[in-house]
Amino acid sequence: MRESPVGGVLFGYLSTAVSYAFALAYVILLTRYIPLTQYGYYNALMAMMGLIGLFFPTLGIDAAIAREGAMLHSRGSDIREHYAALFAISLTVSTAYAAALIIATPLYLASKIPSEYLDLAYLYATYIILSAINGAMSSYLWMTGRLATQGLGYLIGNMLFRSLEIALLIIMHSVYAILIGMVFGQAVTAMYFTARVRHIPNPTRGVSLIRRGFRNYLNYGFQNWLLGYLGSVGGYAITYMLYSFVGADPVALYNMANYMLGAVTALGGSVGNVFGSRVAHAIGSGSDVERVIRDYAVAATSVSGILAVGAALAAPLLPILGIVHGDYVQAIPYGILLFGTAVLGPVGGMYTTYYWISGRGWLALEISSVGILVSVASLFTLLSLFRWLGLYAVIISTYLGSMVTDVVYLSMGRYGTMDIAVNMVVFLLLALVSAVSYILIQNSWPLYQLAIFMVTVLVTYIMRPIPRPVLDQLPRPLRPVLEPFTS
Repeated sequence: MRESPVGGVLFGYLSTAVSYAFALAYVILLTRYIPLTQYGYYNALMAMMGLIGLFFPTLGIDAAIAREGAMLHSRGSDIREHYAALFAISLTVSTAYAAALIIATPLYLASKIPSEYLDLAYLYATYIILSAINGAMSSYLWMTGRLATQGLGYLIGNMLFRSLEIALLIIMHSVYAILIGMVFGQAVTAMYFTARVRHIPNPTRGVSLIRRGFRNYLNYGFQNWLLGYLGSVGGYAITYMLYSFVGADPVALYNMANYMLGAVTALGGSVGNVFGSRVAHAIGSGSDVERVIRDYAVAATSVSGILAVGAALAAPLLPILGIVHGDYVQAIPYGILLFGTAVLGPVGGMYTTYYWISGRGWLALEISSVGILVSVASLFTLLSLFRWLGLYAVIISTYLGSMVTDVVYLSMGRYGTMDIAVNMVVFLLLALVSAVSYILIQNSWPLYQLAIFMVTVLVTYIMRPIPRPVLDQLPRPLRPVLEPFTS
């Protein structure tokens, strides 16, 4: 039975919101008990292990199978064979990747990662396998439109992951607590998904589906996989460039700034997951896809803007409240400057998803690749010529890459692109003004940021960016609160 798409958004965002609520305690303990350099080595090792994972691709075949399964399910067809195929791919690739992580130990040592961190590879290998199993079951729920169940599973896993992580940080005073908690959270999520899906397929049953449709799946899926692959390469390259040019400490600060940004972008991720399922079902049933794009993009961009301005107001409270300690406080200005990128993310992400699901994935790949290339190339140029910029170089390159992608997509769009563009520009400017005033105007906080936040709320009231169909699907207690901002 299909569940409310808004329920999927709410549970998906609630999962991340709860995770970040627990993360307040995590950040307090991390910044108090884990030295900045140790955290920097941890993130450098994680980036290396991520790079190894790029050599074990699914080539997007799993995503293409899920796409087809969602469309077939919207027409009432059986998708159990698709579920089995997803399990077969996940188990095969994750097992090979996990083995490679262990074999690559000499590479970590050659990169000057201290030996006391090498056992993290064994924990991460376990995490990879559990995560792959959860991914297959999560895809089944996505295909069948059970988005609230999918979000609730990740909510439960995140809560228990963070609880154990916090407890272990107090006991161990080590980055090992992070990965042990991650493994535990994935194990709990796997148990919940198994109980809800109610059956584990025989992976061999899906092999015949893969063989029959391999060329077609590869044609559709390879585009999406290559886009994700290039995005991963770009992300790991940014981390490794920072490590190479300016050392482990800036890597730790960059990760902390991104952690802060994640509290703002969490909504975009939750909306994007539901958006993909909605578009696939809309195409399969012949519904108005263009309106779905406009409604989701405008709402997500506007809300991301409000969250970005609000986060710029709240972030300086972190050390005052004892949440961030010591050298980690240096990450706050960088995080505030990054908040504006949350406004740019939904547009590129949704258009990329739409083009891929509608069979124009190569076009999405070309556009998104330009943005990734601009981001990585500009960072390398800035660090090579102006090393003193440090993390500011990452912030500049991130904005450049995201803006290029969004501008190209909007220039090619049709229905609703003007509404999307206006919302994006307005809320991006508000987020940047709030951030730049904090950096450049001494003693501007909190009066400047509070004033800008109030202006942002007023602008949202005037623009009324939340579509009526979205409001009608929200829980009744929330509707009176959001009614003034509804078009």
